Formats: sequence, structure tokens, C-alpha cells
Amino acid sequence: MKEGYVAEDLRQEVSPEDMEKINQYTRRPYEPEEVYVFSMVLCDNRVDRDGERFPIASLEKLRELFLGKTCIFEHDRANGNQAARIFDTALMEDPEELSEGGEPLTQLTARAYLPRTKGNEETIARIDSGMLKEVSVSCAVARRVCSLCGKEDCEHLPGEDIGGEIVHQLLLEPTDAYECSFVAVPAQKGAGVTKRYGQGPGRGLRRLEEEARWGRKYRESLTAQVLKYSALVQPELPREVMKSAVKGLSMGELRAMGRTYERMAQKALPLRPQLSGGKDVTEPSVGNRAYKI
Repeated sequence: MKEGYVAEDLRQEVSPEDMEKINQYTRRPYEPEEVYVFSMVLCDNRVDRDGERFPIASLEKLRELFLGKTCIFEHDRANGNQAARIFDTALMEDPEELSEGGEPLTQLTARAYLPRTKGNEETIARIDSGMLKEVSVSCAVARRVCSLCGKEDCEHLPGEDIGGEIVHQLLLEPTDAYECSFVAVPAQKGAGVTKRYGQGPGRGLRRLEEEARWGRKYRESLTAQVLKYSALVQPELPREVMKSAVKGLSMGELRAMGRTYERMAQKALPLRPQLSGGKDVTEPSVGNRAYKI
């Protein structure tokens, strides 16, 4: 939940304290009239569209990690895609509203700057006009656990209602913050939608097509895993019925369902190769998991 939006108070006064923070990242001292400053809500502690949530403790760590990070477009980390740099961060709490975890609603906010140059005139105009508004953050966390049982690997599915509590995943112990991006469709429900302009066909389009192709392959592999294990656990259930049932599931739901059916199948017959050394071979280890929020 990994996104937010550009705040409405776009034309901000730039104080001497702001300039002191900004000039930590410049090669020469800049004056207030040389920079454009705007505010953003990067993310909060509500459950996002992927069924994941940052607790306040994770937001506290991200507040430190996002200092000095760049703002780019659509998570494309090419050098020429940098739009601005974050120079200040803070947490804003609304004690009158609670997140799904029972914590006070808390937003991770940031202030960013970009130089007032001819090349940045269009970006500034698009921010001022609201055309660039929604943002998404990319970061890594050490652990992702179930909100219900606190385990990293369990049978509870995100979105499942158990005793009136909606299951979701908690993103814990952030280890790195990579960047924030202006995006078209962020993951968090309250982020809204940005109209994305200015990138025509070519490298960006090819990159998106490549990501979509690998996304489809990953979904196909998850679906195949669910169908394989469900056939072992529920052989009486027609395959076409299960294929129809999983079509509307998200990637996270498919992954959780595959793990659940695998565990159920393992109770019925051994599935792990003798030479696996006890390691789960259905999902490779990737170290700290990255999230584009």
C-alpha cells in the first residue's frame, strides 16, 4: 500500500530551513526562487488493493529510508526519468479514524523539490494542474506476516472473513526504500488515478509489454499450481470448475491458495523430493521481498 498522492497545497513557501535540507543534496547552494517544492502522501497504514498493510512501526522506518530518494515515472529507474528528490518526511496521524489494524490512521508524508529549469516547466505544470497526482512507492521489507495468526506461512487467505476480521498481510521491518513514482493506477484504495501523459511508444512501451508478458507467465504458473494440488486434494471436483473459480483471484490470492492446497496435499502424500534438504522448492528464496507500493 504503497502509494499516495500529491497534496493540494502545491505552491508552497520555501523557508530557510527547507533550503538547508534541500542543499544537502545539491552540488552548489540553491536559492528559494530556484526550486519548486511540493508535498506528497506516500502511503499509510490502511489495507491496500493487494491485501497488504504497513503498521505504524513500518511507516516510522520508511520515513527515515525515503529521505533523499528520487521521484520518477512509472518505476522506470533510467537516469533521465528522474523528476524530483525527497528532502523531508513526516508522519501525520488522525486519532479520530482507525486503520484496519486498530491503529490511528497514519500517513507517511514527504516534501520533494526540483529545480526550476526550462526542461522542468512541463513537469511543474502537470503537478500544478493535477495531471500528476497519484504516487506509488517501491521498497523492500524483511517479513510479511498474516494479520490473524502472525505467521509468514499459513492457511489464511487475504480478504478472508474470519470471525468478523478480514485477513491481510502485514509488511514488517523495511530494509530499503528505492524510489517513489508518479503512476496511473496505484495499489492503495485512497490513492485515486493519475492521467499519465508524455511517454510515447518506444522503450517505455516495450518495458511495459515485457512486464505484462512475465506477469501473465507468473499468473499461469500460479494457476497451474492450484489446479495440480486441488486435483490431488479434491479429485471429485471437475477441473473446469476450479479453473473458473480462480479466474477472478488476484496474484496474492492465487499464491495463498496454491500454498494452502499444497499443504493439504502434503498431508495426503509426500510431495517433497528427498534431495531438497527440507527447503520449499515451490517458491525460490529471494531474500528481502520488494514491494511497489
